[in-house]
Amino acid sequence: MRKRISIISTFIISMSIAMIFFVVVVLGLRFNQYFATNENKDSISSIFSLSDFFSNIGNTELFAIFGAALLMSLFVIRYLALNIKANINKFSQHFYNAAHSGEMIDEMSLSFKEFATLAQSVNHMTRRANENKKRLEFNEKYLQAVLDAQKNIVIVQSKGEIETANQAFYNFMHVGSLQEFKRENSCISDFFVDGGEFLSKDINGELWVRYILKHQLMSHKVKIINNNKEVIFAVNAKLVEVEDNYKVVITFNNISQIEEHRKEIEEQRKEIEKTAQIDPLTRVANRMKFDITLEHQVDMAKRYNHSFCIILFDIDNFKSVNDTYGHQVGDNILVEMAQRIKNSMRKSDTFARWGGEEFAIILPQSRLKTAVKIAEKLRLKIANNAFEDDLNITCSFGVCEYKKSYELEDLIECVDKKLYLSKSEGKNQVQS
Repeated sequence: MRKRISIISTFIISMSIAMIFFVVVVLGLRFNQYFATNENKDSISSIFSLSDFFSNIGNTELFAIFGAALLMSLFVIRYLALNIKANINKFSQHFYNAAHSGEMIDEMSLSFKEFATLAQSVNHMTRRANENKKRLEFNEKYLQAVLDAQKNIVIVQSKGEIETANQAFYNFMHVGSLQEFKRENSCISDFFVDGGEFLSKDINGELWVRYILKHQLMSHKVKIINNNKEVIFAVNAKLVEVEDNYKVVITFNNISQIEEHRKEIEEQRKEIEKTAQIDPLTRVANRMKFDITLEHQVDMAKRYNHSFCIILFDIDNFKSVNDTYGHQVGDNILVEMAQRIKNSMRKSDTFARWGGEEFAIILPQSRLKTAVKIAEKLRLKIANNAFEDDLNITCSFGVCEYKKSYELEDLIECVDKKLYLSKSEGKNQVQS
């Protein structure tokens, strides 16, 4: 391996050569002076006597000696300066290449030990930087592979912009790269459909990503329309923060099928609940629906000081109809009875089959006088219009108005007593 000499060593060696040159010149002149004269020929030691030399040498010779020594020194300094400059230029170029492209510095191209030592240090740092760069490139490829392996859409945002995304994102957006997506769009939120339970681009004055991060315990959903296809996603976001740098990893889980199935189940549940609250024969509300509605009306009346009334009525002598004409005719009468009453009700009223041949009506925000008129109108509509087989059917009615002192049971007891009174006093009448 080539051994390099240091700048100081080079300077010392060069100056030593200059001194040797100086001594040689002095001795040459001294020998010339000795042999040119006859003085001191008997003593050779006088040749090396500097005092004799300087006492006998002329100013011209002395100036020539020092001039030669000075020129030699300047030559040495010039030589060192050129070599140092050349090494600095080489080192600078090598350092630039190492910093920008990771190239190693050729130590053999540097003459001085000091620059070679610096080159070794730079090469060590460059080697470490190259290793870190390869490790970073591997980690980036590894992360991208992990993201692409996910079936769900995954994007990584930095300062509100998408920094990277996985293949599922590109497939869904029908683009080949993030650059292609960004040419026409700024963010995936451009495709959000606002409204209802779904997130919008800006929600409650906050950007949607910040809103998700702020409300981590909540479930978040977005509806996206792309290529005329509506897709529902469950959205989650995770903040990754190191000092002043942060990134947000956002996942979009396609739950369209789950949402569709959930809606079907919800519709089925509502239908079951509706069916459970419908009388199977007359297709009007049953006793369960009536009790739920009545309890709600009592709560509303207590809270807002509202008034309401209930009507309870049943078919007169219905048992004799069943015994004479059969239960099928009796059922037909119940069905027709229910349709007549239902067609006369307001949308806000609740009409239900109480049980057997008894029916009940809830009249929200009604006073007793109005309820009595409604009951009388219904009584006449039933009595004046014959039913199947020209049967004349009549009904007895009881009407009661809710009072603040009433509990639910009190109201039921009141209307039941009014109906009993109507029955006991001759039937086909309204008692209140």
